[in-house]
Amino acid sequence: MSDDYAHCIWLRDCKQETIEEIQGQVKGTIPEWLEGRVTRNGPGKLQVGDTQYNHLFDALAMLHQFNISRGEVTYRSRFLESDTYLRNMKANRIVVTEFGTAGYPDPCITLYQKFKNFFSIPSPDKSMSDNCLVSVCQVKDEMFALTENAFIRKFDPKTLKTLDKVLLTNYVAVNLATAHPHIGNGGNIYNMGSSITNISGPCYNVIEMPMGKIENAKVVATVPCLRRMSPSYFHSFGISENYWVLIEQPLVFRVSKIVRGTVLSNKPPSNALEWLPGEKTHFRVISRATGKLIPTRYTADSFVAFHHINMFEENGQLIMDLCGTEDGESLNMFYVNNLKKLPNDSTRVLFNTNMRRYILPLDGVIQASVGHNFIKRTDTSCTAVKQSDGSVHCTTQILYPEFFEVPRINYKRNGKSYRYAYGASTKGNDLIFERIVKVDVKTGQASVFTENEFTIAEPIFVAAPGAVEEDDGVILSTLLNKANPLYVALLVLNAKDMKELARVEFHTKGAVTPTFHGQYVAVGEIFHTY
Repeated sequence: MSDDYAHCIWLRDCKQETIEEIQGQVKGTIPEWLEGRVTRNGPGKLQVGDTQYNHLFDALAMLHQFNISRGEVTYRSRFLESDTYLRNMKANRIVVTEFGTAGYPDPCITLYQKFKNFFSIPSPDKSMSDNCLVSVCQVKDEMFALTENAFIRKFDPKTLKTLDKVLLTNYVAVNLATAHPHIGNGGNIYNMGSSITNISGPCYNVIEMPMGKIENAKVVATVPCLRRMSPSYFHSFGISENYWVLIEQPLVFRVSKIVRGTVLSNKPPSNALEWLPGEKTHFRVISRATGKLIPTRYTADSFVAFHHINMFEENGQLIMDLCGTEDGESLNMFYVNNLKKLPNDSTRVLFNTNMRRYILPLDGVIQASVGHNFIKRTDTSCTAVKQSDGSVHCTTQILYPEFFEVPRINYKRNGKSYRYAYGASTKGNDLIFERIVKVDVKTGQASVFTENEFTIAEPIFVAAPGAVEEDDGVILSTLLNKANPLYVALLVLNAKDMKELARVEFHTKGAVTPTFHGQYVAVGEIFHTY
């Protein structure tokens, strides 16, 4: 990518990895108890030969790792050498279709082969990209790169060397799965996936992997799509002690377009994605005990959510916090042509996702009269009103009105009542993460860390040993220098006051690219969470 687009850090393109660890320069003091690895994943290469990806979600995946030991830190980076990566690099052009980019056809293919391919059923193992660029998940001593289809890629957690490929469809009935699993007690992993090839029609499946073992994966709940041939796009899901919640939003994949376009006409999956303005968003609440939908139907005015923050039960109500926006075109923000536009360009697509709360009543819904508002709390503006068709329509409370994304919490509070959420924010509704924000969900107060010369990454909370208070620990993030693509730093903040404890600076030979999500794994841990 040309230096002409230096104004947008997302457009960086790495041409040289840092495969061997390099030592960082520590400024400040790293807590003695902080011993482990931060592994992050994100877009590393937007251009292959003379071909360029159209969307940020298409770029070839790159892994980054900070190894913290005895007050010192090393850094390394490495491309995820997926089959997709190897095929593209061998051909020196994009040959595998991604979310927003169709693979360039082989110029040597014959007319007969085109005809034959048109009438053949594509194999997911050959036609689906395994470019897993969204997140990572370590299970005991194995680590995996995750994306939003049915592939995950195993890699060495110490060297970042790419290892085996796993197709979830070989174990459970899913065609797509989220890159945001939940880790339960004892290391069980839960995820949500879509099945568009189900014999009864498209549906959503909750997957359980006991002790994180993929070979033992099973479907523990199945929910039919409300829009039968238009399953919803979703990026994450909610979990509490007794429930899972899928937000079925009016951002949908048209199955007919997938068949006509993606399968038959070499169009990318984004071609099948459609926003249905004005249609309601539905909360599909599933009992973890039975695997069945609970009888009550919950709706809200149309919105889109990519990331759940936390969800918990309290006094017969389900309280759900998430990052949401009414802008159904928000994925268009990450098209490369939009990212290239200068900040003062009025045609530049932006969106403002904020931190919000919905409250869903669990008790007494059937007996209640039409028009009854179940929310009697004085500490919220949320409402949940029974409708004439028996459903409950919910309105939101904005917990933090400014841009708030890639949220994290103290994961020990996941599915439980909590107080603090941490997220990335921007200045002036821009496309660049420049602030780390801590929000007190009880008081609404926010604390902010920012520096003008740098961009930041998703904040990761790490609890201090023996911590009693929820925010007793540190925040780990990454700093990239806006003007110097060869600079990267690990940032360590005190989670209580958001003050800097340390930063560890590195200078690399190749451009350091930004990341989406990551995971901290402490030395000596048996089960690893987020």
